[in-house]
Amino acid sequence: MSDSPQPANARSMRVIGSRRGAAPAPPEALRWYELRLFNLYRVLVAAVFSLLLLSGLGPRYFEIGGGLLVAGQIAVVVYALAASAVFAASESRRLGVTALTLIGVGCDLLMGGMLLFVFGGLSSGVGVLLLITVAMAALLLPARLALLAAAIASVTLLSESFYSLGLEHASGRNLAQAALLGTAFFLTVAIFYWLARLTRESQELVERQGVDIANLAQINELIIQRMRTGILVLDGDGHVRRFNESGWYLLGTPAHTEAEVRRLSPDLYDRWRYWLTTGKHNNVPIQIAQGVPAVVPRFTRLGGEDDAATLCFLEDESMVYRRAEELTLASLGRLSASIAHEVRNPLAAISHAAQLLNESEQMPDADRRLIEIIMNHCGRVNGIVENVLQLSRRERSRQECVNLAQWGHGLIHDFRQAQPLGQDQLKLVVENREARALVDPSQLTQAVWNLLRNAIRYGRQPDQPADITLRIRQANPTQGALIEIIDRGPGIPAPHQRQLFEPFFTTRADGTGLGLYICKQLLGANQGSIEYVNVPGGGSCFRIQLAVPQRDLARGGASA
Repeated sequence: MSDSPQPANARSMRVIGSRRGAAPAPPEALRWYELRLFNLYRVLVAAVFSLLLLSGLGPRYFEIGGGLLVAGQIAVVVYALAASAVFAASESRRLGVTALTLIGVGCDLLMGGMLLFVFGGLSSGVGVLLLITVAMAALLLPARLALLAAAIASVTLLSESFYSLGLEHASGRNLAQAALLGTAFFLTVAIFYWLARLTRESQELVERQGVDIANLAQINELIIQRMRTGILVLDGDGHVRRFNESGWYLLGTPAHTEAEVRRLSPDLYDRWRYWLTTGKHNNVPIQIAQGVPAVVPRFTRLGGEDDAATLCFLEDESMVYRRAEELTLASLGRLSASIAHEVRNPLAAISHAAQLLNESEQMPDADRRLIEIIMNHCGRVNGIVENVLQLSRRERSRQECVNLAQWGHGLIHDFRQAQPLGQDQLKLVVENREARALVDPSQLTQAVWNLLRNAIRYGRQPDQPADITLRIRQANPTQGALIEIIDRGPGIPAPHQRQLFEPFFTTRADGTGLGLYICKQLLGANQGSIEYVNVPGGGSCFRIQLAVPQRDLARGGASA
């Protein structure tokens, strides 16, 4: 639905989703966010240790001196520079998340080991910083690399413990603490990796559901825009807030400034107020604007409150009548088939009785003429009955890709065998031997057979043989093939051309008026069409256009 005064154009519908059976990629936005927090933490740690070692607080409280102090000061300066460089690289995203995380974790492990020696081992509490580094590695790195970081951190702790034991600055208790903390490193990797996996799977599920919801919303939008029923959304003050294309058209294509129902259509406003007051609908059609069909408005609330918005449906009266007419025609078709079936039995009895009377030797010539009239009209009525039953028994089309050149040769051969032509001429002209169509060959044969028989019967000049041409042509594979039945007869008068394909329309006393109607129905069931075309110089042409096979359409699109 659209808020603008112009109807919204059809937007391309893009469905986004992952391949069935394949694991979706982890959400990169979440990983970049986690990496940024990790980098900020590293910068903060570097700033704190720089303050401790460069300001004199570290030597005073941790008893650091001599070469260790100088080495620690150099280490924290290098670490601060490295942390700043990693943070800047992550902000510019020059490298990937995994590469930046590996560089940062490597700096943390190297710096953590150095600070352990500077601050006097595990008793200083510096080893806890390695635990945070290992946890972040488990969140951002694959499992193998995270385990490698835990192993390096554990080796660092054990190395410092063995070093302290060698200098007799510590006892075996420090070694046990290092082993326990190393074990904690591996447990931290397992727990945080599992939590990270759950978080990413939840994020992926949310993103997929968001995509599905967006796709459904877009599908609903497209369906509503293409609905033939007009849809309006009215607020409590009678302003039109939204509408679809049909609603905009049925309102008379108003401008954006005309948003009040009372200005657009006083009748529609009165219907809306009447429904709000009584809760009943008035089924009398109203004309909202000039040049648009009359509509029957229907209303419903979008919420349970009294001041909630109202959804208005504008049903085109002509569409309602058209649906009713289609139902009526379908019922009449079934009724006609039943009547035709019941007429056959008495008609056969009348025809048989007339034949028996005609065999009598004592029948006067005047009575024989009456019997001949009875026989002719019985044959005509029987033809009408057969055509009606043929329409009612018509099976669904079984379409296939047909080579029209081969089909045309077979049709001409069968037609000449079944209909002796005498002096009449019937020729086949194939302009494109590769012409193809998607059609039921038996139904196409039936339609063209009727047209050829009509052309031979009516498409001739007085006292002259008929000259019939069956032409098959197709400009290119992406266009529908054309079949033309051309004769050199007197043609069809212009006043009659509009009614040619209507049932029971005929200009011949002995015609049933169902032949062309049956042809149109047969071709329509195959996504084809038929039209009458005037022939310059005299004559008639019935042109059939058929559907293109899908593979030819795809081939044409690929070549384009």
